[in-house]
Amino acid sequence: MKKKHYFKKFYWIYITIIVFIVTIDFYSKKWILNNLNIYEKQKIFLILNLFHVHNFGAAFSLLSDQNGWQKYFLLIFSIVVILVLIKMIIKFKKKDKNKILSYSLILAGAIGNLIDRINYGFVIDFIDLHIKNWHFATFNIADFSIFIGMIIIMKNNYYNS
Repeated sequence: MKKKHYFKKFYWIYITIIVFIVTIDFYSKKWILNNLNIYEKQKIFLILNLFHVHNFGAAFSLLSDQNGWQKYFLLIFSIVVILVLIKMIIKFKKKDKNKILSYSLILAGAIGNLIDRINYGFVIDFIDLHIKNWHFATFNIADFSIFIGMIIIMKNNYYNS
C-alpha cells in the first residue's frame, strides 16, 4: 500500500509538467488561430516572429506534400508513441529523474500535437526564429518541449558514455 502512495507522490510533479505544457501549447495555438490569419506574420523581436502556418506532415513538414494518407498515419503513429512513452516513464526508477523529465517533455509535446491532429487534421505552427533572411523551421510549444526533452536525453547519453 505504501509503495502505491509513493508512486503517486513521486510522479505528481511530472504529471503537472505535462499538463502545464499541454495547456500552454493548446492556448497558444488557440490564440494564433483567433488572432492571426493563415500565413500572417507578426514581428515580436529582432529574431522572432509569429507566423501562422498549418503543418499537415511531421517534423519539418515531412510527408506534408502527400495526398492525405499521412493524416491517419501520423494520428496512429502519435498515439502509439504516446502509449510507448507512458509505459517507459512508468518503468523508470525514482533515481532516473532526468530520464523521466526528458520523456515527460517529449510526451507533453506529442500530446499537444496529437490534440491538433484530432481537432484540425494538421498541427498549428507559429514560432519563427530567424537571422536576417535565414529562417529556422516554424514550430510550436509542443515541438519545443520535444526538442528540450531530446536535448536532455542526448546530454545524459553523452555524459554517461
